[in-house]
Amino acid sequence: MINENALRDTLLACVQALKNQHEMISSILNELVAVRETVRGLDPTFADVLAQKQIEAARKQAPALRQIIGNYEEIIRKLGDGYVC
Repeated sequence: MINENALRDTLLACVQALKNQHEMISSILNELVAVRETVRGLDPTFADVLAQKQIEAARKQAPALRQIIGNYEEIIRKLGDGYVC
């Protein structure tokens, strides 16, 4: 039997965490755009260097990202199948 209060509290905590993450990511992205545009104005080679660094970072992060996304997908699948406890 599912404790409805515990489930509600868990869902509220999850949504609050998602809201906090969204606010944090939005703030970081705004700062990143400001820095990127500042550097772009100071260095004409910036776009080429940035593109290369993005490729390198994506290549390095790919295995960990696949694992993390896979973990989330498994949780989503289980919840979609009705598994709660």
